[in-house]
Amino acid sequence: VRRTLEIGCGTGVATVFLAKRLRESPADSCSELPLEPEHHATDVNEDAIRITLQTAEANGLPRESVVATKCNLAGPLLDRLGGTVDVLIFNPPYVPTPDEEVGGTGIEASWAGGKDGRRVIDKALPQIARLLSWPHGAAYMITVDDNRPEQIAKLMIKEYGILVQPLVRRRARNEYLTVQKMTLTKKLTDPLISVEGACR
Repeated sequence: VRRTLEIGCGTGVATVFLAKRLRESPADSCSELPLEPEHHATDVNEDAIRITLQTAEANGLPRESVVATKCNLAGPLLDRLGGTVDVLIFNPPYVPTPDEEVGGTGIEASWAGGKDGRRVIDKALPQIARLLSWPHGAAYMITVDDNRPEQIAKLMIKEYGILVQPLVRRRARNEYLTVQKMTLTKKLTDPLISVEGACR
């Protein structure tokens, strides 16, 4: 793994956990890849960016190995990171809410998903397709049943040749969370994409 990305990093715990696990993995002495992978994280909330960097530092990660960017999804990173992300993590705002609650930069951005909890997810899907590396890149996204994950799977395989498979399903209070794994079945040359945001 050379490069990871977490969209909507919050406190950065997932990014830091992944980074530490990768550091503990046996190194390939014949590999020409950098010893320390790049870990990227994005969030619309400025406090989340600051706390993510603090979490990384508190866990002993080299400062240069974690790059946190305040932006909407991964829009401004697409040109630089497109086709190079080996592991992508996305715990989206999946809770169904009125559409007017979507698009804020406060704490509500962590849960407000609009109709069917899909407003943010649907904007992220084409970006995920563009970001994943070929042939081994994988994305892991959380969904709930209200998000119609079967429809997401059909859309991704039809539009981008991305296979979506449910990995783990857990009950959390009154909802069931499912980790969806996304992998490329073909190399994307120039996927159509709408960039919804830029660094603020």
